[in-house]
Amino acid sequence: MVWIISDPYMSDRLDSLGFSFKEHITCILGGHRDSMSAYLIRGTLIALRTENAKEVLVRSLGRV
Repeated sequence: MVWIISDPYMSDRLDSLGFSFKEHITCILGGHRDSMSAYLIRGTLIALRTENAKEVLVRSLGRV
């Protein structure tokens, strides 16, 4: 993960879930419009609403 562009409350919430700078995140299920996305972080599967997932900026490391 590279950056979170969210209000302070949501930024803190995402950080507590593991969406932290330089944390490895794997997208398990990409959200469709008005849907949710699922991410694997530190061995835990976390779902985010589409509007919150758009606030998490990432950089691909390629295939691992």
